[in-house]
Amino acid sequence: MPDKPNSSPSQSTSPENLLSVVKMDRLQPTNLLPVLQSYTKTKSAAKEPQASVNAGDELRFDIIGMHCASCVGRVEQALSGQQGVVNARVNLTTQQAVVTVELQDRSRFTELQNRLVDAVSRSGYAATPVENKSISATGFDARYRHEYRLWLRRLIVAATLLIPLLLITYFLGWMPPRLTWWQFALATPIQFYVGWPYLAGAAKRLRYGGANMDTLIAMGTSTAYLAGVSALATGLHTMYFMDSAMILTFITLGKLLEALARGRASQAIGQLLQLTPPQATVLRDGQSVLLPVDNDRVGDTLLVRPGDRVPLDGQIVSGNSAVDQSWLTGESLPVEKQVGDELLAGAINGQGALTARVTRLASLSTLAQVVEMVRRAQESKTDVQRLADRVVGWFVPVVLAIAAIALLGWGAAGKWSLGLESAVSVLVVACPCALGLATPTAILVAGGVGAAHGILIKQAHALELAGRVNCIVLDKTGTVTSGRPQVIRTLCAAGVSEDDVLRIAATAELPSQHPLGRPIVELARQRGLHFDETDNLQNIAGGGIRVQTVGGEILVGNESLLKELARAPELVAIQQPIQAARDLGQTPLLVAQAGKLLGAVVVSDAISPHSAAAVRELRDLGLDVWLVSGDHRAAVQSVAVQAGIQNVLAEVLPADKLNKIAELRAGGQTVAMVGDGINDAPALAAADLGVAIGGGSDIAIESADIVLTAGDLRAVPQVIRLARATLRTIRQNLAWAFVYNLILLPLAAGLFVPLLDLRLPPAAAAAAMALSSVSVVMNSLRLRGCLKHRA
Repeated sequence: MPDKPNSSPSQSTSPENLLSVVKMDRLQPTNLLPVLQSYTKTKSAAKEPQASVNAGDELRFDIIGMHCASCVGRVEQALSGQQGVVNARVNLTTQQAVVTVELQDRSRFTELQNRLVDAVSRSGYAATPVENKSISATGFDARYRHEYRLWLRRLIVAATLLIPLLLITYFLGWMPPRLTWWQFALATPIQFYVGWPYLAGAAKRLRYGGANMDTLIAMGTSTAYLAGVSALATGLHTMYFMDSAMILTFITLGKLLEALARGRASQAIGQLLQLTPPQATVLRDGQSVLLPVDNDRVGDTLLVRPGDRVPLDGQIVSGNSAVDQSWLTGESLPVEKQVGDELLAGAINGQGALTARVTRLASLSTLAQVVEMVRRAQESKTDVQRLADRVVGWFVPVVLAIAAIALLGWGAAGKWSLGLESAVSVLVVACPCALGLATPTAILVAGGVGAAHGILIKQAHALELAGRVNCIVLDKTGTVTSGRPQVIRTLCAAGVSEDDVLRIAATAELPSQHPLGRPIVELARQRGLHFDETDNLQNIAGGGIRVQTVGGEILVGNESLLKELARAPELVAIQQPIQAARDLGQTPLLVAQAGKLLGAVVVSDAISPHSAAAVRELRDLGLDVWLVSGDHRAAVQSVAVQAGIQNVLAEVLPADKLNKIAELRAGGQTVAMVGDGINDAPALAAADLGVAIGGGSDIAIESADIVLTAGDLRAVPQVIRLARATLRTIRQNLAWAFVYNLILLPLAAGLFVPLLDLRLPPAAAAAAMALSSVSVVMNSLRLRGCLKHRA
């Protein structure tokens, strides 16, 4: 029997000591959630909010006025050009910018922040610093509701005025020309109230020498409106007023639907934020006080009543209850909690009242870290999006050139009216909005879908890599197996029952607290067996344990401990199944009392219930599956057979894992490594894609690209499906946006008029433009149904 550890994992929680804890015993549980949470708690508690900036810190800004990918590029360029800025990421869907800065002098924080705001302003947009990075669910929803209400108000005004304008234009055209003045009266509020965001935006861009979608819309609608005014001055009937009004109405409708869809796409973060109640009941001076969670301090005592959500991370001081923490683990069954156990913010308390000491501030809780990870993934960019951004940078100037060519070309042919109509259609139909939304909306939805299934994605690039993975390397302990030793079978000598062997073994193991003894004690308790009183516990190095009871001395361990019984007939009778267990990599513990061999308890780290199904799914997805472990060959081969894995590498050191991954990559395969995120950290970093399974701790997050919060291997094929579906959706979105412009721009310019007499009127161009953006967002929303919840 392995030596007893001299210290518990909780005694030292540095990353180096965590690694040593894992290496103490092959069968030590690798899902060290209490240890990891203790380390995270210590690390987080040491942090204090700082009103200053250090190297690598991030500032967040709400950006007002962005409508398309060219806006994103211009804001990013403005921010990146400032001294002290390491990197700037701007997201069209979330309407936010995240700036990584490097500033040695903390006193210049305000100066840096103001300089960034001014840079955005000079680029034609408005930036507002986000002071509270841990935004509440109420504030998060309010932003999208505000945007939706603004567009709804403008759409109601546009539709109310457009209806009589259409009636006058189409059905009363035979009436006196003075009705044209009614067209002017109806179209003018649409042009200057409904169209004000585009006119103001275009004016700002023009002031700083830029152009974007606002420029195209403002030029198109203003050209049509001014043509109508010109016709009105000459006393002619005209449809230009109707064209400009319909363009703005359709585009505003598109913006309304887009805002609605973006709000739905962003629901993932909102739902996570809603897990934490805004207030917490704190015990102070013997009285319960209701305080906002942001006002609570580390060390405060929380009162968590039955049925309440846990407001902050804490450690239970009194009480016991069953707690539902499925938001993190994905496990639907409540977990029993008692004094000393960790409580996570967002968990739902069961029937028992609990008091807990706050261990982390609201902004540093496990839930806050998960929210931040989801948000980072949604804000990050894939390689294909960066390519699209570069294309969009040239898009607006090209569109302006095409519109000018259409106007002058038809004018040279003596058809100035057609030239004007074509130029307006070109300006309106051009849609960099669709290109700009193609990737971020898909990433936004995919991040939310992943979070709902316990899949936390660090960067959008990780999804891109996961979609290309064709080889997957699995660690054994804690990944394919449960990571916790279990009693596999009980072997009995003649005349001895299983319960007797189990009871005697559990009696000896109860005071030892050895990892191999815990499952024996747990099983004995489940069966309701009685434990004898013990005395004089001895740990025998390399052998097992010896303990005194009223029924005689109990020995539990290997043959070296029970050498005087090595030739006992009872041992000979069970020698064959013991050897068979060893051949499978299992650990048989011999049990004797009062000099008589009673039998053996076989303990092993058993394969997880769903591992075989998960491996089968991975193979069905076309992946080459490997099992790589440092455990001895018999144990690894046994697990591989049970899981259905054919490629096996056993008895390897961490360096050997790295070499194997390098070999697979050199062979042209895109490799994903799946491990527990602690002792597999080097391999996770060396693979194309690192996936940590079984915990959402700081250590796992640092070593992997994707974190699976539940210890269920079936989440791995879900990652592959989600990634492939996301890449497919991005390609569809980009293809639609490019094909849309490739077809409609020539049609709008009038190139098909000479041959087919086909043209695209300005109003139809506006409808097509609005439809393109909405279709991209709606296509991305289809990702919400790409994964099914596991049973």
